Amino acid sequence: MGVARLKKAELYYHKSVHGQIAAVLQESGSCQIISTEENESVHKLSDIEAMISRNDDKLSDVRYLTRTLTPLYVDPVPALDRMLGERPEVTMNELEELASKTDLKAVCDSTRAVEHEMGEVRTKLSEARTNVAILADLKFFPYPLSIFTEGTRTLTALAGTLKAENVAGFKAALGDLSKYVADTELVVAPFDEKDKAQSVYAAIIYSRSIESEIREVCAKHGMSFVDVPASFTGTPDEEQEKYAASITELEKKESELTAKLSEIAQANIPAVQKLSDYYNSLSSRYNEMARSEETECTMLTKFWVPVDKAESLKQKVESISPDVALFMSDPAPEDEPPTLLKNGSVTRPFNILTELYSSPTYRGIDPTPLLAPFFWVFFGMCLGDAGYAIVVFGTILYVFKKYKKMSLGVKDFIKLFLFCSISTFIYGVISGSFFGNFIDSFVPSLVPLKNSLMLVDPMTNPMQVLGISLLIGVVHLMFGLLIAAYDKLRTGQFIDAIGNDISWFLFIVGLCLLGVGIGGMLPAKCVQVGQYMAIAGAVIIFIYAGRGKGWNIPGRIISGLLALYGSTSYLGDILSYSRLLALGFGSAVIGMVINLLGGLAADIPYVGWLVAVVVIIGGHIFSILINILGSFVHPLRLQYVEFFGKFYSGGGEPFTPLTLSQEYVNVRA
Repeated sequence: MGVARLKKAELYYHKSVHGQIAAVLQESGSCQIISTEENESVHKLSDIEAMISRNDDKLSDVRYLTRTLTPLYVDPVPALDRMLGERPEVTMNELEELASKTDLKAVCDSTRAVEHEMGEVRTKLSEARTNVAILADLKFFPYPLSIFTEGTRTLTALAGTLKAENVAGFKAALGDLSKYVADTELVVAPFDEKDKAQSVYAAIIYSRSIESEIREVCAKHGMSFVDVPASFTGTPDEEQEKYAASITELEKKESELTAKLSEIAQANIPAVQKLSDYYNSLSSRYNEMARSEETECTMLTKFWVPVDKAESLKQKVESISPDVALFMSDPAPEDEPPTLLKNGSVTRPFNILTELYSSPTYRGIDPTPLLAPFFWVFFGMCLGDAGYAIVVFGTILYVFKKYKKMSLGVKDFIKLFLFCSISTFIYGVISGSFFGNFIDSFVPSLVPLKNSLMLVDPMTNPMQVLGISLLIGVVHLMFGLLIAAYDKLRTGQFIDAIGNDISWFLFIVGLCLLGVGIGGMLPAKCVQVGQYMAIAGAVIIFIYAGRGKGWNIPGRIISGLLALYGSTSYLGDILSYSRLLALGFGSAVIGMVINLLGGLAADIPYVGWLVAVVVIIGGHIFSILINILGSFVHPLRLQYVEFFGKFYSGGGEPFTPLTLSQEYVNVRA
């Protein structure tokens, strides 16, 4: 399995059957179109250019309606259900018929008309609410507000704010002016004289003849002016009453328009959603097929197709017309085909882990089957609780039973956690963790059974689990080195395979055997074997590192010593696997704390049992969610940094076939 083999297809056909050809290629979902113009913008064929333009206009209408009406639409299908595939099933023919019957322009026009009217209403409503706020600030003023906007023949007024500490000086300055002009009055809003920093509203009625003097006094005492709207004519109370009635009327109008938009949404969004998938499908089809070459009467479309789909596709396209010919060939040495991962039902859910990093090249190694067993074990050790595993396993089975239409990609992603829940259960049993120490705390009768199945105990003997984690790390890293050596050997790089990979395998494994043997955990013969392996590996590393120095003996010695010093990086990589102990230990401790809190809550009179149930169930649900995240991320880090760093670089182009858009509907053949 691994990387699927592809065929390079060249499809020749008459222009008259272009639409049928494009539909077959798209509905097959197995063709990645090859652009015929490298390093240039895609050329739009003359016949397709107009189709793209018309389709873009339709898409623009669909996007406008989706953006405007969807927030008002009450979807009978919950968002989670829709994401998991519970969508209406239609055919492209049915969508085409719906498109011919739906007048999108009319729906857009009616929506825009209501939206425009609502915009005007909301503008007036915002203005009215702003004016009400201004009136609230001017409530202290006892006279009609027209004095600010119109005044009289001889009088006018200003309103503004100033600091409380400046009020006394402001009054005194105005009093000095009043000695010469009697028609001056200051009205100040009530304020707390103890708070000197507060802003105080004030209004001045004065003679027009001293306009400049009044403004000079205001500026000197830091007065900030308030703009009084020209529409204010009556007293603040009268104006507030008027605007309150206006706001009520505008809010009623806004509600009516919202209801009208909701009616439009309920009536049209189901069709708009279907047409969204339809026109997006056509957009993909036209833009991809525009990469074809053309003459006056014929077209040539090149694409990649998986070998197992090639023959059936050939039969379909050649049955369209006698004027169709499809030629298949294997990729040429200079070709760089895209990468399609093709693994069995057990390994396939782990494809996403490889794709999150980078797809392999077409002729490279697919690391998915190699990382899958390690990730499976690592996840189980990190989550490490049999009770959590049962909850995850049961939840996923319920999801699979309820949602029958989910896409293969979503199903595989969920299945990844289903598989990992099995390793979690196994490790939870052998480490004695079942919702933390739930059995020890609340079901003591099951303790003998639990203990009889335990093989490791992270709580009382963490060094044992640490040793297992580091041993697994050594196996994981050495496996990566052997893969790297194999990859070099199959491509003829024999010296590099021995000097760069096998040498380090011998050196690291030899040191491990030597260290464990000296500790008395292995027989003396293993110590001797480890010694020979380490020496052989060190010699090869030393010689290989200085291979480019020629007869420069000091340079070769320094290069060799520096290469051997690189063994410290392997020590750091191996120690990284201690996170398997840390995360599993953390999961168990969190479970213990939750059980402890539940036990303490149970002692509360009368309602203690209820509080305990809520604490235990809620706490463990939270623990499951947070620990699943850690159990996914940290093993993934071990794969990407430690494991892939030894042999895998990725760099492949993912296989992206021309497919139908299925965001809102499931399109069936």
